[in-house]
Amino acid sequence: MIWALVREQVRSQRRYTLATAVLIAVTVALAAYGAFLAVTIMHTSTAVGTFWGNDRDSTAFGSFGDTSTFTAIPPHVDAANANGHEVVATAQVIPVLAPGTGPYAERLVAMYGDVDWSTVRVDGNPPAAGQIAVSAQWAAEHGVAIGDKVDLHAPSPDGTGAGEPIGITLTVSGLTRSGFAEAAIEIQAASGYVAWGDVPALNEAGVDAMNDSASPADLPVPDAYTVGISGNGDWQWSQSLVDMSGTYSDASINSSSAIAIGVLTGIAAAALIVGLVATAFALGRTQAQARSRWVGTARALGATKRHIAVATLLECGAVGLAAGIVGVALGGAAATAHLWLIASRIESPMLLLAPTGYAAVAAAGIVLALMLALIVGAVPAFWASRVEPAAALKPVQDVANVEISRRVWVWPIAVVWAASVVVVLAMTGNPVDGPAGPLLILAVGVVLATSVVLANEALRRSLPWHAKRLSRSKRRAVMVAGDAILARPRQATVPAFIVALATTIVISLFAQLVASWALSSSGTGDLEGANPYISPLMLLGVSIVVTFLCVVVGVATATVTAREAATREALGLTRVEGRAAAALQYLVAQAHGLGLGLVGGAIGGAIALRAGIDDPFINVGVWAGPVAHLVLVVIAIAGACALVGAAIVAAFAPRTAPLSRVEVSA
Repeated sequence: MIWALVREQVRSQRRYTLATAVLIAVTVALAAYGAFLAVTIMHTSTAVGTFWGNDRDSTAFGSFGDTSTFTAIPPHVDAANANGHEVVATAQVIPVLAPGTGPYAERLVAMYGDVDWSTVRVDGNPPAAGQIAVSAQWAAEHGVAIGDKVDLHAPSPDGTGAGEPIGITLTVSGLTRSGFAEAAIEIQAASGYVAWGDVPALNEAGVDAMNDSASPADLPVPDAYTVGISGNGDWQWSQSLVDMSGTYSDASINSSSAIAIGVLTGIAAAALIVGLVATAFALGRTQAQARSRWVGTARALGATKRHIAVATLLECGAVGLAAGIVGVALGGAAATAHLWLIASRIESPMLLLAPTGYAAVAAAGIVLALMLALIVGAVPAFWASRVEPAAALKPVQDVANVEISRRVWVWPIAVVWAASVVVVLAMTGNPVDGPAGPLLILAVGVVLATSVVLANEALRRSLPWHAKRLSRSKRRAVMVAGDAILARPRQATVPAFIVALATTIVISLFAQLVASWALSSSGTGDLEGANPYISPLMLLGVSIVVTFLCVVVGVATATVTAREAATREALGLTRVEGRAAAALQYLVAQAHGLGLGLVGGAIGGAIALRAGIDDPFINVGVWAGPVAHLVLVVIAIAGACALVGAAIVAAFAPRTAPLSRVEVSA
């Protein structure tokens, strides 16, 4: 009987089941896409960290001008490695290569000790005396091959490029992997590696060239040697740097790319889960009535609540498993395409794939799909199971209009929210010690919790206010849209809330990143170059996800309200006017959500600026332009996606004729 119930339940609710499967598959695909990229980048960061020695227990740094001290480092490193300390030394080289693309494109370094050249080597050999290994990207840009000669240059006066040649030529011994900042991913790598023994002559020539080309007022001449040494075990292996007036410290150096992607992934996942739960409840409210009729019929024919519960669990499991497999496959394909895009634009990029991590990501994606299927499928089933069979077969009130929660007092919550925002703004950006730390954490928690409540209440009030004015219009499509919002304000609140949440998070997070980059680069005003993690393509991806969730709610609402639409058409409303009313209803919700999101983004952005930038409001003129550019791009992309979503919702139309639908629903 259980399997018969599952079969008939899926057959009777196939449209809802299909919508649920698509929703879960897209969600899992997005999560898998981010996870596959994260695994790849984390594996790359680990490999790069091992090459530089960042995975060692301790790191020592030193800056000095004594050549004899520099040449004394290799014996210390050899002695430490003989004792199993796995020490690697890195020296910055003052001369640079000819101009390349992107930041740090001309940087040269020298490595000595426990260096795994296979991590970065693409072709050829590590550099020996008089040789240099260059990145494959730099070699491709300048038409250089192994065995060719390259000239070294002094740094430019502003320290961001190459200046005059220093008169030293090196032979290319090999090609190495390339750093890049493409497709919202950044991996930094040196453009060239020279032999340790060549550093004294190179740095001396570089300092001389800098002294000849720039006055002390234009460019301070650095110390001739800047060295970092990393190793395991007893820290006495670093005594060579300590004796050189260097500094010793335990260090854990992480990739800035991995940190940024972790933050973005965490915030995006949280927003996606909140939006998904909101969408699940919206779908559940719109579908509970149809499912309650089916449940009532099954109960009247002898099925128990236990039978219904088990059948629902099996249905959710089947839907979740299928959607999970499809979602993981789509996410893997999207991640592969993303990496292919980078590989097509960068010669031998520093990207090391991690096949062993893909199985874990796939398993996690399927588990996530099963959990989401239980959440999304259990909501309508739970509501439907609470209805008695007789009432379910003849519902009196539309489930979508049932009051399921008590109204809250808004003004006390608003006062608490405002006070908490003031506390957060006052305390962020300043040293927090003693009891002030827990107070700040408490204030942030209160702001987040009360913001959700206030946003929901604001939409519940603003949407009916707008709908009343629309319902007074002489245009029938506008009037119908206003009446539809007034009839089901909660259904319109869900997509508006999703848009507001996404807009707030995007502006709050990205505004701080854009402002930080603008302050460090004197504000170019170019969003594409404002930060390697931000691009219109990324913002478009967020808007597409938000639009998908909102369209699912809109189409589900249209399914449940087909009876009302049929009645209006029977009374003279044309099909074109009905579709225009559905599109306008969708756009009104999107506009309210976007407006509320801009307000929330302004507040969240102010808090993020205070927390991430020292005295950000002193240099408003530097970052105001790039941030304004970001906001305009967000508005433009959100508006375009809203129009597309409205077109999709308007295109949805029931198959039967108006009079037949009215007769069936009677």
